[in-house]
Amino acid sequence: MRSRLKLLIPAVLAFAWTALVPAALAQQNFDDVQIEVIPVAEGVHMLVGSGGNIGVSVGDDGAFIIDDQFAPLTEKILAAVATISDHPVRFVVNTHWHGDHTGGNENMGEAGAIIVAHENVRKTASTRTST
Repeated sequence: MRSRLKLLIPAVLAFAWTALVPAALAQQNFDDVQIEVIPVAEGVHMLVGSGGNIGVSVGDDGAFIIDDQFAPLTEKILAAVATISDHPVRFVVNTHWHGDHTGGNENMGEAGAIIVAHENVRKTASTRTST
């Protein structure tokens, strides 16, 4: 019984974290969020805003980003990318389904980006509301 509790407690805590954190972030006011562009190497940058960081690779044919944070930040993210490239975001790769990584997918898709993710990201993200 004691060994089962040792396994059960971390599982319950992990579930509570994944259930509560997205809900708390959904209540966040994004108006004051600034997207910071951090150079990493030639043609590679990191964007820091609210939630997971965004990786950016820019080339002659467009920008490729890894994750896209929350939907209300899409305009700010695209403006930040525009400071490092004259080309549009062509691809978004989602690392996983959390809203701070996939929340801007719909907006990015409407802006012309192709979204790439594991099929389970699409299934999970399409059944959850993102901010």
